[in-house]
Amino acid sequence: MLRLGVVGCGRVTTLFHLKGIRDVEGVTVAAVADLDRGRMMEVKSRSGAERGYTDLGGLLSDPGVDAVAINTPPRFHEEMTLESLKAGKHVLCEKPIAESVEGCVRVKEAQKATGLAVVPVHNYALTPCVDVTMKEIDRGGIGGVRRLVMRFNNNLRGYGPKTGFRLGERLSIIQDILPHTLSVAQALAGPPKVVKEARGWMKMYDVVDSVSLSLETEGGVDVDCSMNWTSLIPSFEVDILGESGRMGIEIMKRPFRVSVESGLGRRVFDERGLGKYFDLLRLKHPSFARQYLHFVGVVNGSERPRFTLDDEVRMANVMEETVRLLS
Repeated sequence: MLRLGVVGCGRVTTLFHLKGIRDVEGVTVAAVADLDRGRMMEVKSRSGAERGYTDLGGLLSDPGVDAVAINTPPRFHEEMTLESLKAGKHVLCEKPIAESVEGCVRVKEAQKATGLAVVPVHNYALTPCVDVTMKEIDRGGIGGVRRLVMRFNNNLRGYGPKTGFRLGERLSIIQDILPHTLSVAQALAGPPKVVKEARGWMKMYDVVDSVSLSLETEGGVDVDCSMNWTSLIPSFEVDILGESGRMGIEIMKRPFRVSVESGLGRRVFDERGLGKYFDLLRLKHPSFARQYLHFVGVVNGSERPRFTLDDEVRMANVMEETVRLLS
C-alpha cells in the first residue's frame, strides 16, 4: 500500500484527485497539507487522512508518508518536488513540473541522484479513448498520422479556483492548459518540437484567456490547437487525420469513445455502460484513477513512466517559445 501525502487542498484535489484515489486499491491518503487550515481540515476529513499539516515540512517529516501528490499552483512545483525528493519521498506532481527548462533539468538531476519516482500529472493522455486511438494508429488503421486538430475549452468561472495564479499573470493559461494538449499530442503523434505560430487574446478576463497555436512534432506531424477559459461547456476534442482515414475523440465528455473513418467505413469503439457516464456527471473522470494506478506502477517498478523528465524538458521548451511569441 502506497501511503500518500497530498500537498495542496484546492479544487483540483477536491474535484478530481480524491475521486481518482478512491478507485485505486494500492493507494491510501495518510496525510494532507495546505497553508489554509480550513481547506486542509476539509480535505483531511474527505480523504480519511489521519494527519494534517499547514506546512510542507511537517508532511515531509512524517514517517508514515511514502509519496506526495503536489497539487499546488505551478510556481511551487519545482521547489516542492526537490524538497520531497530530499526527504526521500516519491513524487506525483501536477503540470508543469517546473516553470522553466532549467527547473525541469534541476528536477531531472535530483531524481537521478535519488532514484525515486517523479511522475508528472498528464492525466488526459491516460484516458481510455487515447489508449484505443494509440492502438489503432499503431496497427495502421488510418495510415500514418499527418495532422492533429485539438480544441481544449474550459469554463474558468464555473471551475471556481481557490488560488489566483490563473488571473495573476498575463500568460498563465499556457501553464494551465498547454501541457494537456502537448501530452496528448505526444501520445498520438510524438513530442511537439516547433512552435510555428501563436496568437492570444483577451475575451472575458484581464489576462490572455484564449490562445491558438500551430506546432510541429519531432516526426513532422502538424498540430493545430486552440484553448480557452471562456466556454460555457468544457470539452477536449481531438481530430486525428491520417493518410487513409481519420479518427475523433472527445476526451472530457466521452472518455471511452473513438470514432474511425477509413476505407473500411465508419466504426465506433465505445465501452458502453451508463455507470461510466454517470461518473462524468459527478466529475469523476477515469483518467485520474488511471494516473494513480500508473504512479503506483512506476513506484513499484512494474511500469515505465509514460512521460519522462526528458519529456518535461521538451514541453518546457515549447511552453517558453510560446510565451516568447505571445509576449
